[in-house]
Amino acid sequence: MRVPEVDALRGIAIILMVIYHFFFDLSYFGLADINLYEFEWQLFQRTVGFLFIFVMGMSLTLSEAKNREGYARHAKRAAKLAAVALLITIATWVYPHEGFIMFGIIHFIAAATLIGPLFFRLGYWNVLLGIVIIAAGFCIGSMHIDSQYLFWLGITYPGYMPLDHYSLIPWFGVVLLGIYAGQRFFPKAKPMLKKTDSMGKLAFLGRNALLIYLLHQPLMIGMLFLVQPSFFLP
Repeated sequence: MRVPEVDALRGIAIILMVIYHFFFDLSYFGLADINLYEFEWQLFQRTVGFLFIFVMGMSLTLSEAKNREGYARHAKRAAKLAAVALLITIATWVYPHEGFIMFGIIHFIAAATLIGPLFFRLGYWNVLLGIVIIAAGFCIGSMHIDSQYLFWLGITYPGYMPLDHYSLIPWFGVVLLGIYAGQRFFPKAKPMLKKTDSMGKLAFLGRNALLIYLLHQPLMIGMLFLVQPSFFLP
């Protein structure tokens, strides 16, 4: 079930993500002196990720409005996203290889799509559980162990420096907050606000967020190559 307000929020999130990735590319390829580890940039990145994932949690509840397949519908969606995530891993392993993505935002959304529906019945308890999971992320975020098999959970190993990483802890807590918000504000998956032209344009972007996510980096890198090919050639 499509709700323009939710699609519009996702549209805003994808615009902000493209903006961040544009500056990331400028920094990564040495085209601009930008320190993305500064507090302001880190806050911007996490805010974009929070909005994107929060809306994803809301969308999970909206998808239940006319769901006649039960859990199988979510499992199919998760499988499709997992296939896309695998392609992202392979592509980033080929280039640039260093820091290739093992559990980025698409990997996370695939896992959360599979797990999230199991929490639909918890109602407002999802708020408490979500806060606990987010808080746990602050505790284990700086933990490093020798095992290389828990990075998806949020416990990384020395030398793990991917280009994109969204672990289950703390980010699944944001999904749970989104699930509660979707059930609270859109219990029957019906719009609350009157649709405007601006909302319609943002909603269009939101409905095509996955396609935009997959295409925007190759397109931006291609444009940067056309502007400054010397930075890409040996």
